[in-house]
Amino acid sequence: MTGAADARARARSVLRLRTGAIACAGAAVAFLVVAARRGLGQSTAGTALAAFAAALVVLILWAALGLLLVRRPGAAAVPLRPEDAPEFHRMLGDLAADLRVPVPADVRVCPECDSWLEQDTTRRWGRSRTVLVVGAPFLWWLRVGELRALLAPVVAGTEPAADPAVAAARAWIRRLDAVAHPYASRTRPAKVSPWTAPLRRVPRAFARQLLDLTRGPAECMERDIAAWAASRAQDVDAPLRATAHEQVGLAYAGWDRLLTRLAAPAWNLHRYPDALMAGVVAALTDLSQRDRLADIFGARLAERPASDLVAAPAAIDAQVSRLAADIFADPVPDGAVRVAVSWAEYPARVIEPVWRSRAAVLVEAMDASDGQPGPACVGRVLDRLRDGARPGDRAAFDPERMTEHVIALVACAAVDTGRMFAAVDWLDGAVLVDAAGRTADLPGLVGRAVDDGDDRPLRTWLDGIGVRTAEPIRLGG
Repeated sequence: MTGAADARARARSVLRLRTGAIACAGAAVAFLVVAARRGLGQSTAGTALAAFAAALVVLILWAALGLLLVRRPGAAAVPLRPEDAPEFHRMLGDLAADLRVPVPADVRVCPECDSWLEQDTTRRWGRSRTVLVVGAPFLWWLRVGELRALLAPVVAGTEPAADPAVAAARAWIRRLDAVAHPYASRTRPAKVSPWTAPLRRVPRAFARQLLDLTRGPAECMERDIAAWAASRAQDVDAPLRATAHEQVGLAYAGWDRLLTRLAAPAWNLHRYPDALMAGVVAALTDLSQRDRLADIFGARLAERPASDLVAAPAAIDAQVSRLAADIFADPVPDGAVRVAVSWAEYPARVIEPVWRSRAAVLVEAMDASDGQPGPACVGRVLDRLRDGARPGDRAAFDPERMTEHVIALVACAAVDTGRMFAAVDWLDGAVLVDAAGRTADLPGLVGRAVDDGDDRPLRTWLDGIGVRTAEPIRLGG
């Protein structure tokens, strides 16, 4: 219990600083009020000093009010109630019993590759309640034993979190941080009026000063808690923990790839994939089945996934997917609505519109550089590339961006033949496939035409699938 005792001592240091700050503020207000009363009406200088003292009192009270009323919102997450995941809560209770620590009061699922404990910010009064936040990619990708091993050090932290001194110190730090850094939370900040900016600077300045004073003992407290929790969880599911951490790295890579290559294009069209977790599982399964990883990770796919502990995983997946769009995507314009799209609909509702929009941008750039409209066809672009003249503005179209837009133009022409189709590749994003599901190597073919000016392999491939390079294609979003 040495680590817990040290953490408790650090927490008391934070609380002493809090008490000292409150006492100093109260003494300053009392002194200024007395000074203002004595100086008021005595002389012009006395009245001016009284007004200055009154202004200082207002500033101190305003800063105190800001600290009193503000609350750092909890992480944006989907509640996972006992009725939503009875087996998960049962597993969590068994884990807490093995660790000899309290069970978290609530469980929530967030669209991040992380897991942590936080205090329930919805309760203003009463005893603090500890909430376990679990990253959805972990819940969907890890096996049951791996998730239990991964959560053991996190759940072990519920015991120090329940200590009154630690809970009060964390609440104070969280309150200061909410005032000092209002835009650093995991949720999108609320819109505020510009005219209130000067008023917010006063409590923010006070909060930053107090944070600087408490940072040392607060960081030591958290280190002591983490060390104690790791020590308590050391012997619980230890053999699986190394495997779990390997899978965490894999899940993070797959999640990041899915967001950038598949989710982001949909978000830009004010749509969102409604089953991101299913996509993560598909992407990581593909990755695990590749030759390099098949022997290492393939056997674990036969074990029970942790998502089986959820009664209706598809429903939770849909909620987490919508939440991910709300957090990570740019806000939609006023009056617009972000629409869900299934993976089956994704090629027609996201990939093709993106391709046609990029092709239109390329054709418009060519028209601008030519000074007159021209045909929206593949041959016009390839002729320009073969002649060594890059279509459009060189500053706007670097080689990478040019390749991306030419791929889009060629893909549109191929889709228009009815022989090729837009499709989802869980690792590579949008791809072009034939009726047998074989993926066309557009990056290689187009890259050779853009970088080397050699369009012969691309033209041969286009002839093979029936694309007439002089025939206009459909543009638009």
